[in-house]
Amino acid sequence: MISGWLIKIVVTIALIGLVAFEGGSPLITRAQVDGTAHNMADDATAEYFQRKDEATARAIADEIAAKEEVAIEEFTVDPATGVVTVKVFKQARSLVLKNWGPTKSWYEIRVTAAGETPGK
Repeated sequence: MISGWLIKIVVTIALIGLVAFEGGSPLITRAQVDGTAHNMADDATAEYFQRKDEATARAIADEIAAKEEVAIEEFTVDPATGVVTVKVFKQARSLVLKNWGPTKSWYEIRVTAAGETPGK
């Protein structure tokens, strides 16, 4: 027979796990998306510097976005400097809080990054 204290321990561990998952998911997703956005902007900028073709630079960004499962919301090339700026979006995983109005925006991760000029 399972005693009451064992049930309390199991429920407590489950609640701690849920809180850690719900709280950690947006933080981890933001870190991942930030890295992806910077890599995407850097690679697209390097491609633009080589070929001076915005479509080819966008294709590089689209390829990275598909691989990393992020959506590109904005993609711009500064014609004066050749630097690519991207804004990407990814929905963080959640079991409960992404469906609740006040916390819904916590799970909608958007990051903007500009590419590094090659040679710097």
